[in-house]
Amino acid sequence: MVAGAVPAVDGGAEPVSDTLGLLEEAMQLARDLGYRVREEPLGEVPGGACAVGGQRQILLNAAHPSSQRLDTLLDVLTADADVGDQPVSHLLESRLRRHRSGR
Repeated sequence: MVAGAVPAVDGGAEPVSDTLGLLEEAMQLARDLGYRVREEPLGEVPGGACAVGGQRQILLNAAHPSSQRLDTLLDVLTADADVGDQPVSHLLESRLRRHRSGR
């Protein structure tokens, strides 16, 4: 491993810092699209989109690793028609594109 490198997660998918940064950026993107993002313990349920009192929400399982919470967010975001109208980093754009095509 190169000095200063961050170990990869999930079999080398992305460094932990990339996953955490993407998770934060995806959460902000969801908020920009009008979702309320909530992280709560949900047992075995991964979470997903729902509406409570007319407010669009995304529930993320706080007990799951950041990579799984990111996947849950990407599931919701790729289904939102307005996601393409929002500015995102090249890394998040790539992940959204990959997620749409089935990874």
